[in-house]
Amino acid sequence: MLLAIESSVPKASLALYDRATNSVAWQDEFTSQRAHNAVIFDPLREALDHCGRSLDLIVIGRGPGSYGGVRVGIAVANGLSIALGAPVIGLSSLEAMESGDAETYAVIGDARRQSFFVARVEEGKLIAEPELVTEEGLVEHLTLLSRDGIPVLTADQALADAHESVRLSEPQAAKLAARASRLSPEEIEQRLKEPLEPHYLRAPYITTPKG
Repeated sequence: MLLAIESSVPKASLALYDRATNSVAWQDEFTSQRAHNAVIFDPLREALDHCGRSLDLIVIGRGPGSYGGVRVGIAVANGLSIALGAPVIGLSSLEAMESGDAETYAVIGDARRQSFFVARVEEGKLIAEPELVTEEGLVEHLTLLSRDGIPVLTADQALADAHESVRLSEPQAAKLAARASRLSPEEIEQRLKEPLEPHYLRAPYITTPKG
């Protein structure tokens, strides 16, 4: 059984995926504005009871999104990995957006500091690092995406309200689990070698003290 944890947004979720039947065996959602550090444990216990504490893979959504939420998810995933002996990998939460039947779509979001990000997911896979753009650049991207008939999703209510062509959507653990279930053994092995950390849109902004 595969356990997916998606905690990069206020409405977080967990899902169990049965790779033998290619179906979601269990799922739950929970909401918190404070990084999910307390509310995640009740649904997590329910998930572990449902699968009999037998997991062969754990996948965590790395964001981009709430840094604190992703860190909590990573900590929980690492703890379960040690306790249950299950490997843990990370995938971009952009690959887990609720997109209906569309496996190819774009995602936009607020990257702070008066900038935005634009990312492309093709056949369920993030094809490159999100591109940081200005507001003018965002409008240009949306025009091109609309022309090409590519759905555009965002987890940001303000952006969905501001642009008619953009649909509000959030990453979901069930979608994350389904994406992980399609990875080959070689792809999983490669993911296991990668650092398990939040998906940063830019390098951390660090200043040094004066004098």
